[in-house]
Amino acid sequence: MNISVIFPAYNEEQNIEETISLSLEALRPLFEEFEIIIIDDASTDKTGKIADLLATKHQEIKVIHNSKNRGQGQNILLGFQQARYDLVIHNGMDYPFDFKDLSKMLPLLEEADIVVASRSTRAGYTLYRKFLSLTNTMLLHLISDLRLPDYNFVQLYKKFVLNSIQIEGRSTGFVIPEILIRSYKKGYRIKDVEIEYHFREKGVSTAGHPRVVVSSFFDLVRFWLGTLIKK
Repeated sequence: MNISVIFPAYNEEQNIEETISLSLEALRPLFEEFEIIIIDDASTDKTGKIADLLATKHQEIKVIHNSKNRGQGQNILLGFQQARYDLVIHNGMDYPFDFKDLSKMLPLLEEADIVVASRSTRAGYTLYRKFLSLTNTMLLHLISDLRLPDYNFVQLYKKFVLNSIQIEGRSTGFVIPEILIRSYKKGYRIKDVEIEYHFREKGVSTAGHPRVVVSSFFDLVRFWLGTLIKK
C-alpha cells in the first residue's frame, strides 16, 4: 500500500520541521511507500528554504515552489495532480490531523472510494470560525443531497477518483466540497469517520479571512447555478 501526502504551506516556518517529523514517524509504519509533497505558496519567510533542506534529508519529500501566492484551494489541486500513488490525502502544515489516525480510516477503504474525517471537536475555534463552519455546512446541504458533518477537514482518496473529477472552483473553502459533491454524483462511495482535531498552536491561519470566505461563497453559488442550468 502506498500514499501521496499533500502539504500546502504559506509562511509556516514555525511549524514545518515538527510537522514533517511527525508525519514521517506516523507514515513509515503504515505504508510500504509514500511521498510528501510540500507546496510552498510563495512564502515570504523561511518556509521554502526549510522545505528544500528537509527534501535533501528525506527521499520521500518533494517540494514545489509557486512563483506567486495561489491560495490553499489551488495548491491542493496542484498536489492532487502531482500525486503518484494509489491513495492521496492532504493536511495542514499546523498538523490538525495526526497521521496515526489513518489507522481508523484505512479499513473503511474496503467499502469506500473516499473516507472523510469529521472533526470530533473544534478546539481553539473562535465563535466567528464556528459560525462560518455551521453556515458553510448548511449551505452545502442546501445545494446537494450529500450529507456530511464535515466537508473541510481531511479526506483520504483513491487516486482514480481524483483523476475522474473535473473541478471548476479554485477557492480555499469550496475546492474540497466540490470534489466530494461531484464524486457523490458520479456514484463513488463515501464514508465518514469521527477523528480528533488538533488546533493550531503556532503561526497564523488564513482560512477565516474575509477574502477567503467571499471567494468560497462565490464558487459555491456558481456551482449551484450551474446545477440549476443543467436541470
